Amino acid sequence: MSTNFEAKDEKNLIEYIAALCGFSRLSTALPRRDIYPPYLFVGAFSVLDLAVLQVYVHATGGTHILIETPNTAAGYAAVFLGVYGVRYMSSGYEEALAALRAQDRVGTADINQFQRIFSWRTKVIIYLCAVVVLYANTILNVGVPNQVTAINFLFTWEFVFLPVIVEFAFTYYGIHFLLPRRIKKTEFNLFFYDPRNMGGFAAVGQLLKRSYYIYTAGLILFFLLVYGPVLLSVDGYVPGLFELVFFSTAWFVGLLSIGYSMYTIHQLMSKKKERRIRELETELHQAIENPYDINNSKVVDQDKLDDARRRLKEVRDTRVYPATFTMWSQIAISVLLPQLLQITVQTAL
Repeated sequence: MSTNFEAKDEKNLIEYIAALCGFSRLSTALPRRDIYPPYLFVGAFSVLDLAVLQVYVHATGGTHILIETPNTAAGYAAVFLGVYGVRYMSSGYEEALAALRAQDRVGTADINQFQRIFSWRTKVIIYLCAVVVLYANTILNVGVPNQVTAINFLFTWEFVFLPVIVEFAFTYYGIHFLLPRRIKKTEFNLFFYDPRNMGGFAAVGQLLKRSYYIYTAGLILFFLLVYGPVLLSVDGYVPGLFELVFFSTAWFVGLLSIGYSMYTIHQLMSKKKERRIRELETELHQAIENPYDINNSKVVDQDKLDDARRRLKEVRDTRVYPATFTMWSQIAISVLLPQLLQITVQTAL
């Protein structure tokens, strides 16, 4: 049996654009050839902006953006986190399906739906529409006051930062909404002999949990970006309505995603576990005469009874995700922390 799974039809928007810009070739040419090309891609343009363009602005009478608004660093950190998150979710997706032995347990017709996390065509269409919107907003509303901002407004945002945002959004959606739905539709049985006592679903649960942690970390970085001036006591700064609504909406989307994905997997595992328990209960009845009368009951098939009890123990020991108080606590903290931070700072304004 194969223990590997490859999402053959999955295409990564960040990797695609990084390759177009030559960073895949650069990655193989460097002494350390294991550097992920999108890291080089995002890193190169971050260095261009912060170490070249902003230094030029500062040297010509302006103020470096990190000196004027240090909280901007959170935005650059969020972009790198987005690249890391996409890479983790993509590899975690394949590892989760490999742990389920999907390639050996699912027919060709059903396995095709697992060959991609999200449609490449949809990602490209949404990305191109977003590029048009950004260009229209820059040209019609914001304007381009100088050459330095022109590079950011007309290139870096559209072709470096935006692909990360789009790819992360669709990959995260695929992990938390599409993957649980596909698993439920395919009707995977639990592996009750799993040494982890998770029915073979441990990797799926870890993927859902850790991808949500990454999402929460990104939300906290956005909080620092928006509320940084407040925390740094910049006089007269108050976050606008758009920032407040966007933050609350993003928080609710995260809550909805982890709630839906965990509930779907939990229900699937609970249903499968209960079904097996009922089947074994029937076997126990068949192995015992007068099973409801403990004083007068009689074992008529000891081997069948022992075998049913052995299998019943394996089924009952299998935990249903999320399975522990610690796990629930970690998820609860991740859910509550961003909103508590916002409420605390907003109350102090």
